[in-house]
Amino acid sequence: MARLIETQSSPELPSPITLSPGDVLVLSGSGGHVRAGEGIVEFLGAFLPGTLHSNGSILAPMGSPDTVLVRALQPGQAVIEIVLGSPWHSTTSRTFEVKVEV
Repeated sequence: MARLIETQSSPELPSPITLSPGDVLVLSGSGGHVRAGEGIVEFLGAFLPGTLHSNGSILAPMGSPDTVLVRALQPGQAVIEIVLGSPWHSTTSRTFEVKVEV
């Protein structure tokens, strides 16, 4: 069974992060990409939070995304880079090794 793995703070995460195929890692960040190991992990994108209202509309704040999702695809090793901060102001990035194993 795949897991949705939520993290509290991207800067303090261990490296490597060990996942199983199908796991989705939820990280704080405004962007990112796979630096090495395409096909091992997939960067699903950067997202804003949203809430479904009872009338069917979705309420979402304005601003930059604050959550990124990375999915483990198959066993192997990868390197991901996560961008922290607002894309319109100063940003920093953090690189993580990801190990996907069965």
